[in-house]
Amino acid sequence: MTEYSVFVAMLIAIVVLIKSDLETAFLRVWIPFFLLIPFNFWIHVPLAADYNFMSAAIFPLLFVLLKDKLAEIRVGPMEILLLLYVVFRVVVDALSRGYSDAQHYAHYMVSSVIGPYLLARYVINSRRMDIETSRRFVLMFLLLFPVFLYEAKFWVSPIFKLLSPLFPHSYSSVSIRWGIARTAGTFEHPILACIMIIAVYRMHRWLSWQGIWEQTQSGWLGWFQKQSRRFPIAFKHQICIVLIVMALMTISRGPWIGAFAGAILTAVGNAKDRKKWLIIVVLIFLVGGIAGQAALDAYITPKEGEVLSGEAQTMLYRKIMIDQYKGFLMEKFWTGWGLTTVPKIRGMESVDNAFFLMALQHGVLAPSLFAIIFLYAIISQVKFGLQAPPGEPPIGFTFSGIYLVCFVAFSTVYMGSQTEPMLFLLLGWGESIKNRTERITSTHGAATAAIAVKPAFRRVLY
Repeated sequence: MTEYSVFVAMLIAIVVLIKSDLETAFLRVWIPFFLLIPFNFWIHVPLAADYNFMSAAIFPLLFVLLKDKLAEIRVGPMEILLLLYVVFRVVVDALSRGYSDAQHYAHYMVSSVIGPYLLARYVINSRRMDIETSRRFVLMFLLLFPVFLYEAKFWVSPIFKLLSPLFPHSYSSVSIRWGIARTAGTFEHPILACIMIIAVYRMHRWLSWQGIWEQTQSGWLGWFQKQSRRFPIAFKHQICIVLIVMALMTISRGPWIGAFAGAILTAVGNAKDRKKWLIIVVLIFLVGGIAGQAALDAYITPKEGEVLSGEAQTMLYRKIMIDQYKGFLMEKFWTGWGLTTVPKIRGMESVDNAFFLMALQHGVLAPSLFAIIFLYAIISQVKFGLQAPPGEPPIGFTFSGIYLVCFVAFSTVYMGSQTEPMLFLLLGWGESIKNRTERITSTHGAATAAIAVKPAFRRVLY
C-alpha cells in the first residue's frame, strides 16, 4: 500500500492548481517531481495503469491545460509526426502483446510523450517562461549536486535510500569504471543522467548569454547566489563548473561526444556570419563522422595477439550486439516483438542503442519516424535561429544543439527514465518558440508582442 504515495504528487498538483495557476504548478510541482524522484518508484493500479510521481503529477496539469487552452491548440508538421509516431507504436504493440498491455503503453505515451510536449508547447509560451523554466531546471540540478557527491562516495543515491522502503519492488544498481562509481543520480543510468545534465548545461549557457545570472535571483537560486559570493568566480561560472563536474562523474563517453557536437552547432548561432559557419560545421561533421567511424573500427579490432582494453571491449559489445540481434529484427521487420517481449540473447540482455531497440520492439518504421522528428526539429530550429538579429544568441541554435546531443547519445544507450519525457518536452518547447508572435527587444530577454502597423492614409490616386 505504501506505493500509493506516488499520488501525493497528484494531490499537490491539484492544490497548487486551485490556489494558483498552471504555470506555477508546472514550475513548482511537475518539474521538481520529474527531476528529483526516480522513475523506478511506481505503482501498478489494477484495472488502470502504472503511475510514478511524474505521471501522477502531470494529469491534473493536462486537464487544466485542455480546459483552458483547447482553442489555442494547433496542428502543424511536428504534431502530425508526433501523432503518427505515438499511434504507430501503440498499434503495433497491440498486435504483438495484446490490447491490455498496449493500453498501459498508451497511458505511458500520454504521460511521458504527449503530455510533456503539450505542456511545453502551450505553457512555456513566452520569453519570461523560457527564462523561468530554464532557471528551474538549473536550480534542480544544483540541488542534485550533493546527491551526486553522496552517490560517488557511498555507491547509492540518498534519495533512493530515503524512498525505497515505500517501494519494495524498486532496485538500485551501480556501474563501475576505472574503479570509480559512475553516478546516475535520480536518472536510473549514468548515460541517461549525463544526457539530462548536458541538456540543462545548454539551458544555463543560454541564460548566461542573456545576462540572467548577473541579475539578483530570488528563492533558492537567490540563496545559492549569495553563497557564491564567497568565491572569486562569477556565479554563472560556478554553475558551469558544477554541471561539468556532474557530467564527468557519470563517466559516459557517448553523451560527452554528443556534448561537443552540440556545443559546436550551438556556437554557430553566436558567429557573425552564421550561414558560412553553418556550412563549415556541417562539413566538419561529415568528415569527422567518416573519420570517427574508421578510427572506431580500428580501435575495436584487435591485432594479432592483442588484448582489447575494457573501454574497447565495451564499444565492441555494441557492434556485436547489433549483429547478433539482426536475426530477430528481420523476423518481425515491420511490427517488432512488442515493448517487453523482445527475445534476449544470454550475456547480451542490454540493447544499448535506442534506435535499434525501438526497431526490435515496434518495427523499423518506429525509429524511422523518430529520426524524422529529430531531423525536422534540428533543421527547423537552425532555420529559425538563422533569422535572429545579428549579435543576439538565438535560442533556436541552443535547442538544435540539445537535439543533436540526444541523437548522438541515444545511439549508445536505451531511451529510458526521464530522457524520453525530457526530449518531447524540449520538442514542444522548441515548437512554442518558433510559433510565437512576440519579438525580443533587448539583450536581456524582454519581449513584446509584434504589432502590425497600418500605413497612414494619404490620398487616393486616380
